[in-house]
Amino acid sequence: RSGSLPIACAELHVFVAATHCFENSLMATVIQDNINPIEKMENSMLIVASTIFDLSPAHLLKNEQEEQRVVKYSPALFE
Repeated sequence: RSGSLPIACAELHVFVAATHCFENSLMATVIQDNINPIEKMENSMLIVASTIFDLSPAHLLKNEQEEQRVVKYSPALFE
């Protein structure tokens, strides 16, 4: 092809960014609404990772204790 250059060695890096919005401030979410924002972010990250790697969320977690912890607040991921 005209104008193409061969590339001998290259890597492609893809970044996936996600934001989380809560109705209140972070402190109000934790204290008044009694919601753990870390659990919400873990849930989102497991959804994204399971889609990218085509694995179930259980296979992405470190061990069975982590799986039991996540199942408590996000049972729909494991159905």
